[in-house]
Amino acid sequence: MPAEYSVTTARALAEAVRRCDLLRPPRTVRYEPGEELHYELKGMAPANRATVRLRVEAFVGGGFAGQVYRVKVLDIDGQPIAGLATGQSCAMKILLPPSRLARKFRDAVFLAGFQGAFSLQVNPAAARAGALWQKLIRRAARVRFGEERVVVDVLGTFVDERLGSCGELCEWVDGRTWRFEADDHLDARRAWSRGRDVPAERLGSPEYRAKKTFMRRFVELLHELGAPELARQYEWWTCKSQPNVLKRRDAEGDPAAGLTAVDFRPGLALLPFLPMSPGDVKLIFQGIARGSVVQFDRGDLEKLRRFMEAHPADFADLGETYEELLRCEEAYRNSLPDITHHHLRLLYDGRLWKGIFDSTVTGWRVSGAADAAVGDRLRKSRVLSLCFALLGLLPGLARLAAAVLVLTCLLSWTASLPMLAAAGVLALIASPLARLLRRVAGREDYRRHYARMLSEKAYLGRAIRARLLETLIAWLRRGRIGARRARRLARQPWRFALHLPLALLPAFLHRMLTDRQYAWEKLKYAFARPVVLYFNPRAREQWLRDMLAEGRRNGMISEADAQRIESRMDEPFIQKYLKSLAVHVCTLPITQVVSVAVSIIYWLHHPELPPQQRAKHVGLILGAFQATPISPGSLVRGLYVLYLVLRERNFKDYNIAVFLGFFKYVGYLAFPIQMAYRYPALARFMAGHWATGAVHIVPVFGERGALLEHAVFDVFYNYPLTVRRKMRQRAERRRSLPSRLWHAGPIAAATLGLMALAEANHIAASGMAPGLKDVLTLALSLPLLTGMLTTRWAGGLTLAKRIALATASGAFAGLASAAANAALGYGPLASLAVIPPLGYLAASAGTALWWAFVFGLLATIGALLSEISIGGDDA
Repeated sequence: MPAEYSVTTARALAEAVRRCDLLRPPRTVRYEPGEELHYELKGMAPANRATVRLRVEAFVGGGFAGQVYRVKVLDIDGQPIAGLATGQSCAMKILLPPSRLARKFRDAVFLAGFQGAFSLQVNPAAARAGALWQKLIRRAARVRFGEERVVVDVLGTFVDERLGSCGELCEWVDGRTWRFEADDHLDARRAWSRGRDVPAERLGSPEYRAKKTFMRRFVELLHELGAPELARQYEWWTCKSQPNVLKRRDAEGDPAAGLTAVDFRPGLALLPFLPMSPGDVKLIFQGIARGSVVQFDRGDLEKLRRFMEAHPADFADLGETYEELLRCEEAYRNSLPDITHHHLRLLYDGRLWKGIFDSTVTGWRVSGAADAAVGDRLRKSRVLSLCFALLGLLPGLARLAAAVLVLTCLLSWTASLPMLAAAGVLALIASPLARLLRRVAGREDYRRHYARMLSEKAYLGRAIRARLLETLIAWLRRGRIGARRARRLARQPWRFALHLPLALLPAFLHRMLTDRQYAWEKLKYAFARPVVLYFNPRAREQWLRDMLAEGRRNGMISEADAQRIESRMDEPFIQKYLKSLAVHVCTLPITQVVSVAVSIIYWLHHPELPPQQRAKHVGLILGAFQATPISPGSLVRGLYVLYLVLRERNFKDYNIAVFLGFFKYVGYLAFPIQMAYRYPALARFMAGHWATGAVHIVPVFGERGALLEHAVFDVFYNYPLTVRRKMRQRAERRRSLPSRLWHAGPIAAATLGLMALAEANHIAASGMAPGLKDVLTLALSLPLLTGMLTTRWAGGLTLAKRIALATASGAFAGLASAAANAALGYGPLASLAVIPPLGYLAASAGTALWWAFVFGLLATIGALLSEISIGGDDA
């Protein structure tokens, strides 16, 4: 969902839907800023009731658990609600995802685990139980952390009849996720993470460490309270829990102050066969050990009671809250079949089945699937309830059957016309028809709506126009159309039909094909902007200033480094590197353009092949372009760097980029890495800026504030800082050591001996000379180890001499190994022994040189890995 669109246009279209004066309610999936909402709110402690009037100030975002808004309280009519006052800004969470795809996936996972609808959305008892747990956890946090502010306060719960979901009102936390912190003691932080004692002066990243410590302590508290499944929301190694803790902006002075847990509503059930993150694997086994095969939000009320009894003064005013939690938990847990927890109770417990049927009907009422009259009839007849439930499953089953048929055709690469026709009927006719039948069966207003559509031409026209306008609102929010085109399509509905086939395409492509101004702006940004950056020094400087400003805001670069970069922005080398970066940006689309062009040419020039076979080959072509380490785009990039080297006759300033530039993906970082020796601060910042920007395209784990984002920043920013510090320390320590060369010979001899021993063992075991594949593991690992040991034990030699010595040691070991094999007539060269002597010697010499090159290269890599490691010290 795009971050920006015309809210004014969306509200105008919604108003046009209301003017159509339909008998059915308008389709609403989320609210716009400025809308006023009315709810019957039930407070927490005490459980007072009041009617509240709210105005939406901003849509904050949404995920699997629901959608969040910042709202302002305009009026409270009724009993006082603790913590709520007129004019106050609050966070409103409605437990319905704004994305239809996210909702379908969430509901499918929950259905598989608990055999029912997503309870937090449609079961007021479940939503209330979660809010009560949060209220009691907040008080327990005061016991453990000394203040309740570490847990966001939940103020009340309600049911939103327009969206068909339960919701809650909480305090608004003006907070942020973590800032990026420059840290050249990454090794010390890793040791600290493993539980080792590290001197405080060696530790950096205070905010990162404070959040990790807080989340660990908070998880321990939740386990102590009997809420291990809620603790999953704050388990560090789920890699996506970090945004659930915000730092209040009024506590910026202290890294450990103001940390607040804000999310207690899980979105996805944890199934034993479907871990959603690395940390879930451990949680699955822990849950099975507790007897909880499927995990979501189940707690241990007895452990909670014992904690409250151990701290009676702190919970003295929450006794009624705990009693209400007992009632809500019982109603919630008995509202689902939940095979993994109820087990044999489903075979004999009539009270359980009564709760399941009653809660199911309540869920239909909350979600809007059934009105009050139909709900009353369904409560009186389990047969009708079962039929209504099966009718609700039909659309999903029809889509699933269609998907299975299409997938069968794709996997078999045989297009069966009857199967594809059946899939089309299921997806396009059976599924919508089943939804229509359920609406007619469940809602009086929909029955009157459809009846009037069939009997009154004018009403049918208004209904069609309203559906068109609702689709335009959805397209506007997804970025398929802009505000001007949305208004135009609303005025000229016939144009809407031209857009319908394009609705199957991704949103950006739909808009590119239908909005010339948008397409021009995107193409100008993609193709003209790099050219402007190449030729216009002022534009390049502004480009860098914009990146520095963003880096300052999110803490990616220190103020001192930013000022240092800005003060040197006019230097020729920085201008040269920025110009080269512009060229790199120009090469971004080349590989995609070439791969698509080659695929089209192949398709057009092979009409003799069946379409399925051509499609398979086209897929292989596209995949090959993405998998190859050198692509058309990287080739152009590398040739440009080579052109600069030749034109300027300057290899020194391009000695890294000229090699890295030819490789895909890593080549985009060629110039930031090249700048490291002359402008280290700028190089680290550029690499970190691009890397963390790219990680946000990763679904779920690429969320801002999540662990992956910080890990990438560490790799591209803090790791080089730590390596630089370690290398300086090693250089200082090596100055007092004598230079050492003699150890390279024994290391190379040991490598040769190990290779010979492995080959001899192979001959003894199989009676055959080993081939290269038989000694491949040793042939790759031994040269790496040779380089590492050679540079580590080189004493006071300079870095360049240590690397050269490691290269020579590895090359000698490879040459000697190949020569020995050739002389003895076995090993990887044994197959050459049938060649006449002169040819054999020539072939052996050539192969031996290759072995020397490969061993030398691997030894160099091993030496470099040893030099840039941030582990132990050199000997």
